[in-house]
Amino acid sequence: MLPTSRLRFGICAALPLLLIVPACAQQSPAKLSEEQHYRRAEPLVRAELAKQPQDIEALVVLSTVEWSYGNLDQAQAAAEKAVAIADNNAAAHAQLVNILGAKLASKRAGAMEKMSMSHRFRKEAERTLQLDPGNVYAHEALARYYWYAPSIAGGDKNKAMQMVDLVIHRDSTRGYALKAELDATLDPSKDQSKVMADWKQAVAVQPESYQAHIGLGNALLTPGGESWKAAEAEGERALAIDPSRGAAYRLLARVYAGTQQWQKLDALLARARTAVPDDRGEEFSAAQTILDKNLQSQFPRAEEYLRSYLSMPTEGLEPSAAMAHWQLGLVLEKEGRRSTALQEVQTAATLDPSLDGAKRDARRLQ
Repeated sequence: MLPTSRLRFGICAALPLLLIVPACAQQSPAKLSEEQHYRRAEPLVRAELAKQPQDIEALVVLSTVEWSYGNLDQAQAAAEKAVAIADNNAAAHAQLVNILGAKLASKRAGAMEKMSMSHRFRKEAERTLQLDPGNVYAHEALARYYWYAPSIAGGDKNKAMQMVDLVIHRDSTRGYALKAELDATLDPSKDQSKVMADWKQAVAVQPESYQAHIGLGNALLTPGGESWKAAEAEGERALAIDPSRGAAYRLLARVYAGTQQWQKLDALLARARTAVPDDRGEEFSAAQTILDKNLQSQFPRAEEYLRSYLSMPTEGLEPSAAMAHWQLGLVLEKEGRRSTALQEVQTAATLDPSLDGAKRDARRLQ
């Protein structure tokens, strides 16, 4: 499977990092960011900040948008500005906590930098909880810290699970998503039973949660998952709850490509282009599934999807253009077009030098 293209605190892919800002108007930057329409939110929030540079809510949204594209320095700068303007604002501190957590989880920072950052992370988390003892995002960030940090740096898995329980109590979908993430790290045999149970509990507690159905659907598609049919049902339920978001289309694209239901896939992609015209993540998902399953007769289809994906800017939390060029190169190689494949893989490595796999493939294809 394709490695993640975004840096985040922990490995949970079902929820955006933050849902701090309350949703107001339907098309407000806060609402758009909450629903992972980061491309739509960005120009609106930048316009708001041009008029009101000290707008705390807008700074938090901008930080979230920058995070979604992996721009952690810019995300931190926006969060720090919000904290500097309003030190008594718990949401601003919680945003900074999560961005520092994302940096701690990334591979970009060195050991010494992470030690310094770790101290600041805990200080900000304590300040957030001082201002708002029930803050979900601070508890969530601390849970990840206690879980992933070594014991010498304060790691404590029992404390982590206590924090998870607090998150579940306050926001069941986020809490069970977090528990699923942590449970997944405990199971070297790839048995998904605990993770599956977590997501099933999320759906049982909050059956109208879009994110809970997406999380369960994706879990059903992992090694050890129960069935493609069950995953399809979860995707359809999520789509019925909210047809304006991309995650359900991506999930169903994986299902239809994986089960070679091409008519259903074609209809789904057409519907997605109308419902979410600025995000073609479902086309990337379908192409990736074709490549992963080595469906040779469908490589031209995968090529078409990847070229379509590259024809427009990528959405936040979606695979980067570099990732798409890399995967396109692998598809072209399988089609016997080695020289063109090399060009695509080299483009990927140039766009993102951290893609070690792309660099290895470039050397292999030369």
